Amino acid sequence: MARDWKEKLTKKTAGLTRPGGLLSGWRKSIRGKLLVWLMLISLVPMGIIAIASYRYSASALQKQSFENLETTLAFQRQALTNYFADQAKTLDNIAETMRVLQQEAYTRLAAVRDMQKQQIMDYFHIRFQDVQAFSSSPQQQNVFAGFLKNSAAGLDSTFINFMGQWLDKRDFYSLVLLSPEGKVLYSTDKEVEQGVMIKENSPEWNALRKGMQETSFTDYGLSSFAEETPVSYFSAPLLSAGQLEGVFLFRLKGTALDNIMKHTPGLGENGESYMVGVDGMFRSNSVYFSEPTLANPAFLVDTESVVYALAGESGEETTINYRGDYVLSSYTAVEIYGTTWVLIIEVDQADAMAPKLQGEEKGNHLTQLAEDYGFPDLYLINPDGYIFYSAKHHPDYLTNILTGPFASSIFSNVVGKVLENKEMAISDYSLYEPAGGKPAAFVAAPILDNKGQVIMITALQIPIDQINTVMNTRNQFEAESQHKQDMAIADTYLIGTDGLWRSEASNAKKYGVDKTLLNPKAKLNTEAVREALAGKDDTKLIVNGAGETVLSSWAPFKYKDLTWAIISEISYDEVHAPVRRLMYIIGFTVLLATVLIAVVSLFVAGGITRQAGEIMQVISKVERGDYSRQAKVTSNDELGQMASSFNTMTGTIQNLVQSRQDEHDKLNNSIIQLLEEITLLADGDLTIRATVTDDVIGTLADSLNLMLDNLGRAFRRIKDSAEQVGATANVLSESTGELADQNSSQSKMVTDAVEKIAFLTDEIKKASEQAGQSADSSSASSHVAEEGAVAVRETSHSMEAIRSNVQNTARAIKRLGESSQEISEFARTINEISDRTSILALNASIQAAAAGEEGRGFAVVAEEIQRLAERAAISTRQIETLIRNILGEITEAGVSMDASIQEVVQGTKLSQNALEKLEEITTRSNEVATLIQTVAAASRFQAETTADLAKKMTEIGHISMETAQETMGASISMREMEAMGEDMLQAVAAFKIEGDQQSGAAA
Repeated sequence: MARDWKEKLTKKTAGLTRPGGLLSGWRKSIRGKLLVWLMLISLVPMGIIAIASYRYSASALQKQSFENLETTLAFQRQALTNYFADQAKTLDNIAETMRVLQQEAYTRLAAVRDMQKQQIMDYFHIRFQDVQAFSSSPQQQNVFAGFLKNSAAGLDSTFINFMGQWLDKRDFYSLVLLSPEGKVLYSTDKEVEQGVMIKENSPEWNALRKGMQETSFTDYGLSSFAEETPVSYFSAPLLSAGQLEGVFLFRLKGTALDNIMKHTPGLGENGESYMVGVDGMFRSNSVYFSEPTLANPAFLVDTESVVYALAGESGEETTINYRGDYVLSSYTAVEIYGTTWVLIIEVDQADAMAPKLQGEEKGNHLTQLAEDYGFPDLYLINPDGYIFYSAKHHPDYLTNILTGPFASSIFSNVVGKVLENKEMAISDYSLYEPAGGKPAAFVAAPILDNKGQVIMITALQIPIDQINTVMNTRNQFEAESQHKQDMAIADTYLIGTDGLWRSEASNAKKYGVDKTLLNPKAKLNTEAVREALAGKDDTKLIVNGAGETVLSSWAPFKYKDLTWAIISEISYDEVHAPVRRLMYIIGFTVLLATVLIAVVSLFVAGGITRQAGEIMQVISKVERGDYSRQAKVTSNDELGQMASSFNTMTGTIQNLVQSRQDEHDKLNNSIIQLLEEITLLADGDLTIRATVTDDVIGTLADSLNLMLDNLGRAFRRIKDSAEQVGATANVLSESTGELADQNSSQSKMVTDAVEKIAFLTDEIKKASEQAGQSADSSSASSHVAEEGAVAVRETSHSMEAIRSNVQNTARAIKRLGESSQEISEFARTINEISDRTSILALNASIQAAAAGEEGRGFAVVAEEIQRLAERAAISTRQIETLIRNILGEITEAGVSMDASIQEVVQGTKLSQNALEKLEEITTRSNEVATLIQTVAAASRFQAETTADLAKKMTEIGHISMETAQETMGASISMREMEAMGEDMLQAVAAFKIEGDQQSGAAA
């Protein structure tokens, strides 16, 4: 069957196309006319629709692309602004942290300074009292007075041992006794020879002059006894019976202050404490040098701290110390019995600003911060430009960025602007040598003191990859949301004032380079770059730097000192690729429709003209007078009925020739009128109605009118529906678009709120934990304070008992001293008896010698008495010496006991005061513990409430995001529905129907 159908179609087509066929003479054939007009009626509207669709689609797509470009540009511009604002906020936080750390370091330095100053003053006060007690002791005065009378006998070994121990316990190196003229009378230092005269203007000479009047102190200087040896003395007069017999010189040890200086709690391993005199030399030994620095002229300290302290100031500053290192320094002047010294406490500046994290050998919070935020480097800089801290230790670390090897870099420029304007500054990207010659940009902020002066600068190196990430964020979003729609993705990039790229191109190959960032080979000078750098923004079709025709949108980007051109563009070919594909589809559709219409038209025309051909053949026979031929009826339509009637007519034609002729003429006129009306119908006027007659053509006209009525109503419903769909889709599209924008804004606001609430939640949780820890610490402190109060109360009772015992001991020592005085009187009496006995023995010897032989025996007895008297005298002198030593010890013990009593009394008062303070501290600690526990409970409740709020806000954010996405999809569907309605209106606009006439009449 299919083969037969194809053969018939081939024969029909050949008959139409051969010379004299239907298509070759279509104007002479109803079949040809019908075929041609049906093809024109079908294909012409399709062509018009195709052309209109192409133009509309191209225009709409280009308009939408421009809108997308402007939206993308605005999004990227805002994202870039937010990024730099976040970096500035981060830098401000770092600067504030550094300011707080510096203030805390200054506070610790001041506390250590005040503590050590008090320790130094107490130390020298005790030494002063020791020297004063020694020189005023009657025992020592008597011992040395006796020594001066008989220096050849020397001092007793027991006293020498006692004095050596006494000096060593009090950090004295030696004791030297000088005559008022400056002659060495005695010295515990074997290197100091007896009888040597001291040099004028030497430390010994100055100590002698001062010590003649009272107990005094002499500053360090080079000794008379050993060249290049710095010495310092306490000196006191030696009096005998109110007369000056000599001057004691107590030489301090060279390490006397080192034990105090090395105790620097809270300053870490690099903290240092030292003393400096008015001559700029050390008064203590530095821990950073192996050789002694005490009064060593090779080590001078002429820093600002020394100058300020000697001028009577006390304070803290950042300065360069004697080793050339940048340190935080705390300084003050210390008065030591008429001598002014400077006490300096220092800590390395980098260690103070970036303390090490617990458990980390090299890590600190700044290096951790740089790693967390992805900064290539983080710097701390002094006002003179010296970089004292770097998170990464690049080659610019420990250099002066203003005057050093990188003084001509962009980093130096931004630091200079901060110092000049005292506000944050940012640099453009440029190749930076310490960063390996790679592109780098810097943002720096000052840290100001209370006077508005710059005390430090914090700086960040901005990573270029984060800029690229910001520029690609929108493209990634569009790629994820539009890949199903096969739409072009915008390429957004940054250009600097020098025409060089500040971000990487999405396809650097089309510019002839591998990388576009700061590449002079990819320099751009397009219309978009020029206008954007001139402060203008626009959106239009241009040629870009790669020679491509693009839809481009551009605007200037400015942030502080930065001026860039931000450009977003889409290739023209990529935008119109969907339109070209649409034209291919339309062309193929038109071609397929042409073939189908031709086939359908052939069958329709063939069915109409076949019956007409049969009738025409019979008519031609009738014309020749052959009425016996009957027309073959091939259809059941009007033409079939006409053939049947014609056959009937031929049977009676003999009798009705004239009447049939009239009917034929009438029929011919009806057919002509019908053809004219059909001609108007072919022009698309569906309001035309065929004239209904009472013949066969009238029946055909009536059927045609019925068909036109049904077709008109159908087209009216289609047109009304298309208009309603278009209007509804337009309203829904606008409403859905507005709703999508509102949902997007709401989603963004909810997201921002969630982030802030999450941050607040974390901070409240930390505050709650800290409050809890504070409550525990406060409770522990209160407990410790109560225990301390009990201990101090017990200490106070013990001090009272010690005071009573010491007073009893002092009275016993005084009685012992009185008894020793009585023994001394007895010894003196025995000595006098011994002297008198010796004289009597001598007289007896003389008398025995005068008596001759008779007195010889008496002479022996007198001689024996003489020896006994001498032995008694020697024993008596030894007893006197022992008694004097005992008296000296007793006197010293009495003085010490008196001092101890005073100290015990003072200690008792202090313990009482401490007890009162501790009891008050206990009360306050209990109150603070109660308040902190209340705050901790409130913080925990607030943290739980905020966490629950953050969770709910997060859920709202997810719902808003999903709603925004669904609304965006609905908006796109509404736009597509609106386009379909417009297409339907254009498709039926070519046909004229009754409603259009009424509308026109009404208008």
